[in-house]
Amino acid sequence: MQVKESKVPCTGVAPMECLQVKIGNEKEWTYFYDPIEGFDFEAGYRYKLKVEKAKREGNLPADVSAYTYKLKKVVSKKKVKSVATKNVDILNKKMVLSEINGKKVDNGSVYFTLDSNTNSINGKSGCNRFGTTFQLNGNKLEVGRGAATLMACDNESMRLEQEFLDIMSLKKFDIETSGSVVKFKKENSKEVVMEFNIPTENDIWSFIDGKKWKLFMLNNVSQDYGKAFIQFDVKNKKVNGNSSCNNFFGTYTTIENTITFKALGSTRMACLDEETAETESKMLKHLSEATVNFDVAEQTLNFYIDDRLIMMFGLYTE
Repeated sequence: MQVKESKVPCTGVAPMECLQVKIGNEKEWTYFYDPIEGFDFEAGYRYKLKVEKAKREGNLPADVSAYTYKLKKVVSKKKVKSVATKNVDILNKKMVLSEINGKKVDNGSVYFTLDSNTNSINGKSGCNRFGTTFQLNGNKLEVGRGAATLMACDNESMRLEQEFLDIMSLKKFDIETSGSVVKFKKENSKEVVMEFNIPTENDIWSFIDGKKWKLFMLNNVSQDYGKAFIQFDVKNKKVNGNSSCNNFFGTYTTIENTITFKALGSTRMACLDEETAETESKMLKHLSEATVNFDVAEQTLNFYIDDRLIMMFGLYTE
């Protein structure tokens, strides 16, 4: 198995991050939804692995893979060089589609980020999540051949997705930036085919503020975590929520895309259920006196430590 140097957003039981792999003599990268026991992935490196694949026994739930994977040997691990770039205004920032072929788009369902560490583009194309590679030199952007999930959505989302992917298939663009607006033009042309907006810090926090964000992924395990949620009071820099058993509360500070939680306290009810108690312990450990990186991807709020996705929250629905 070959493992690519970057993970990509994908959707299994819930939104998550997937490895990109080639198994055997496969020519194209495909999403890999399962964990590999014993394999510690590090972004920026391309791997060759020997992996043992075993079939699970017994009656399995519909959302559980039929196979398990276990690392036997790391055959090679090679650092992937970053492509030198001159234009850094649009790197490592979420760009949300606001116009395509002269038509306004306001649903926020098409977005991506140009990751300069892995030279990869990861995002959502309207219905599905997608990933590809890129090279950026000055105002010249070239995108590679990508991979995507294959979900079906409503007709309007599918139409927008197809229009976006058709433009991305041009592969080469001239980029023009003005403040938070990024215009994609056909190569060596004045024709603007897409326009994106880079949300400001105020835009992002206005969206997060006051909403209940329900935990649905913890340490790469997606499931229903019951009452667990987090909520931010932006004006007073306060945070509160439930860690699956007890309520917690405290303060926080932010710098760009980081959150530092401070002085967290909680109620002290006994958690009789073992699974609930374990969830609470892990969640509070991540939050207590910790600094996390965060981003907002459409309807999810995601926390990272050292580029590792540790928690994902979705908008709370009663």
